[in-house]
Amino acid sequence: MNGRDKRRAPRSRHNSVIEIFDVEGKVAASGRLIDFSKVGASFSVGDPVAMPEVFRARLRFLDEGVIEVEARVVWIKKDKNITRYGIKFDSLTRVNFRT
Repeated sequence: MNGRDKRRAPRSRHNSVIEIFDVEGKVAASGRLIDFSKVGASFSVGDPVAMPEVFRARLRFLDEGVIEVEARVVWIKKDKNITRYGIKFDSLTRVNFRT
């Protein structure tokens, strides 16, 4: 392995909030956003969440605003007290974004 990052877009570290919605549009779970790019993100939750194939979520950036996404899970990693998820965005909409 050559040690280069193989991601399609650079990621920025974030310590913000992600809210995951159920099919009725209610918040089903929330977690801590770890990192974010234009094509995906990763986040962690305390208790594992049953994720549908495609889901909607809201990413709340503390100093920048809110983004709503439609996404799918591409990987899951379980650690001692948390579960981490990697997601790929199918769509991304800026909502109330500060400039």
